[in-house]
Amino acid sequence: MKAKGSYDLVKFLNTIKSSLRKNLIFVTGKGGVGKTAVSQAIALSLAQEGKRTLWVSFEDPTRPPGEWIQKGAHLWHFNCDAGQSFEEYAGMKVGIPALTRVFLHNKVIRYLAKAAPGIHELVLLGKVWHERKNYDHVVVDMPSTGYGLAMFQSTQNFAHLFKTGPLYRDASDMLSTFKDPEQTALLIVALPEEMPLRESLELNNYLHELFPDNPPSFWVNRKFPRVTTQEQEEASPPDSWAEPFAQTVSEYIQKRSILESYNLRLWSERGIHSSELYLIPFSSAQTLESVVLGLTRQLEEKRLL
Repeated sequence: MKAKGSYDLVKFLNTIKSSLRKNLIFVTGKGGVGKTAVSQAIALSLAQEGKRTLWVSFEDPTRPPGEWIQKGAHLWHFNCDAGQSFEEYAGMKVGIPALTRVFLHNKVIRYLAKAAPGIHELVLLGKVWHERKNYDHVVVDMPSTGYGLAMFQSTQNFAHLFKTGPLYRDASDMLSTFKDPEQTALLIVALPEEMPLRESLELNNYLHELFPDNPPSFWVNRKFPRVTTQEQEEASPPDSWAEPFAQTVSEYIQKRSILESYNLRLWSERGIHSSELYLIPFSSAQTLESVVLGLTRQLEEKRLL
């Protein structure tokens, strides 16, 4: 019999592995938690297994709109752009190039494409949804919490607002895909800090309302290696510290370990278990690519893929 509060570690690891085997993987969370590095590391790890993998970012201002780059034998990066995606979608639905050009140059259509609520978000997700058929895995670097939710909600809104027509059919099919735990994985990434952890709980509630049968998995990024025991942490909780600032390196290491374990109770007390990606020490020569490679090695060492 398991002790109270314990959980099945093997089942948990299998759940994490299963989420990374889905065709469509959305990596979401608060801004600044490392979604870009984590999503890219997942995509790279899958590609290294020989899986045809697409890593998607949305309208990255540092990249040309709609840019496609092959980053390896089995890995591609796509910087998804709403304007180009809308034109491509219109071309698919109209079917005749000459009529498509007339349609796209109509002032009313051009205005609606930019100003109609939810269209921008719908075509971005629609492009990802369409491309999923061409790859074993599509790993999506979602925007920060609020805008990421708005993208998912746009799909739901169009599926509910319209009862006929191509927009209704496509939005409904997209929603069905996102709701399906056999096809889509939702990954919530947070730092071991109070605000990101709390915001991730709110995000989980919203995602549950949208996709009740497809619960997300939780990931902690930049976790500091634990150097304290549970007894030490219980004997010296952060709210009992007379001086919160460390005076020595060893004191800093100990206090940080205690603080992160204390913060993560926000998840554990709600029965949430997470996969941990450890902090990669910063150096002046560090680049995103080096961080991604470090995270990729952690995924391989943990045998999560």
